[in-house]
Amino acid sequence: MSLSSANAAGRYVTAPGGYVLLTAVGPDDPVAARRQATFQVVAGLNDRTCFSFRSADGRYLRHASWRLRLNPSDGSALFRGDATFCPQAGQPAGSVLLESSNYPGWFLRHRGDELWVDQFDGSPGFRADGSFLVRPALAD
Repeated sequence: MSLSSANAAGRYVTAPGGYVLLTAVGPDDPVAARRQATFQVVAGLNDRTCFSFRSADGRYLRHASWRLRLNPSDGSALFRGDATFCPQAGQPAGSVLLESSNYPGWFLRHRGDELWVDQFDGSPGFRADGSFLVRPALAD
């Protein structure tokens, strides 16, 4: 699957390097660009009722120092928590907010094109920047 920002049309969660960004990418872009925006959803490494996102090369989306990045698992409890997200209803309807399983009340959100985990402040702006749409995978 691929994740697009609910309030930044055509911008997808991508992992072009170590850090995760929002990037404009679509079905007509080169396959390498589309692969950077494609993840396998697996049972949460820390909580099986939540989710983890794995890239084709086996690395996971995880937060470290509050910034979202793509790293290989080191097998630690901290890594499992950092790489597990629990969905909640986002805004607009049909979107999801992704809460960190090891920091309740902290959610994935974009700040410009960077992705961070921040403490939810209840504001409409935070909810908008933290809402994502689950899309079909941009690459196989």
